[in-house]
Amino acid sequence: MQALYALRQAESSNQQLALDGIDDLFQPDLNSMEPQNKRQLEGYRKLAGLLFEEAIKTDQPAQDDDAPTKVIKAANDGLVFYRIRTKKDRQHLAQMMIKQVNGIYDDYLRVLLLLVELAHAARIDSERQYRDVDEAPFPFESTLNDNTVIQALADHQPLRNEAVRHGVSWTEDLGFVRKALREALKTDDTYRAYCAQRTHTTEEDQALAQYVLRSLIFKHETIRDHLAEIDLSWTENSEVVRGLAIRTLKSAQSPTGLQLEPLTDDWDEDERFLNTLFEQSLQNDADYEQLLAEQLQNWDVERVALLDRIILKLAVCELLSFPNIPIKVTINEYIELAKAYSTPKSGKFVNGILDNLSEKLQASGRLRKSGRGLLDNK
Repeated sequence: MQALYALRQAESSNQQLALDGIDDLFQPDLNSMEPQNKRQLEGYRKLAGLLFEEAIKTDQPAQDDDAPTKVIKAANDGLVFYRIRTKKDRQHLAQMMIKQVNGIYDDYLRVLLLLVELAHAARIDSERQYRDVDEAPFPFESTLNDNTVIQALADHQPLRNEAVRHGVSWTEDLGFVRKALREALKTDDTYRAYCAQRTHTTEEDQALAQYVLRSLIFKHETIRDHLAEIDLSWTENSEVVRGLAIRTLKSAQSPTGLQLEPLTDDWDEDERFLNTLFEQSLQNDADYEQLLAEQLQNWDVERVALLDRIILKLAVCELLSFPNIPIKVTINEYIELAKAYSTPKSGKFVNGILDNLSEKLQASGRLRKSGRGLLDNK
């Protein structure tokens, strides 16, 4: 959805850049000694702009038997410029889409490493011989570094290997780690109570590790805001990252020992799904536009919010392109997407359109499900 929205914005910018280029071609030459027919130039400029915009809509080169050759050439040069720029944007955004999904795994590694670095900073802090006069007293009977769950993370070679492979590290940001320890952990009553005890049970260690993760790393503004600066998608990714990290901490005390979580059960399949959804929705845009127009009898489809149109087209693409995904699963996913990212009424709007459209597509025989996709089709 974000990639398609960004592409539509890029297309609009590319169109305007092409029009600006056309405008420049028909400006009076201030260095020329010849008289300039400004009225004629303005007419050429407008005609070239109209032919260019028509060429974009039809995806065909500009043609007009009555237009001067230079006007046709300007319109078609603008079309070539627009196509080249848009193709590059499309390729770039497709790559960024996959990169951003992989960024969720980077965030996951970053959070686990932050726990390790906080523990290391806590140990160094407890060993300091000299303290500021105004520094509040703190119970150093134990620290986060003594926590067996955190120790398991620190000793886990696969975590270190994955961090190196993904280029995730806190080495250049240790100042923030010390700040997080000082402002988030050492001021927290639960963490202070833990550090006031010299020994802890495995259950207490797990509880404290989970608490630091859930209540401090994901909720304390000092840490949360810094993570959002590192990754602009942190707010959206954090729920998935938290689930992965929680399961990892719990695994530290399992019979098999600590295990890193995969981003998905089958990344190759999920990557194919993303790429197919992105490409098919673009290739069949005109078809999906027509299907939606038929549903919006009392609406002008062009007046529907851009994000709602993108969401609806993606939903139609998923319904028609993935026979193994149940209809209700698809509709519910896109209703939630509309609720989260579009207008307050978009959820109900998307629900109504997709319910009616899915029924019509089934009745016409165009929408057919198989395998798991048949689960809700009784």
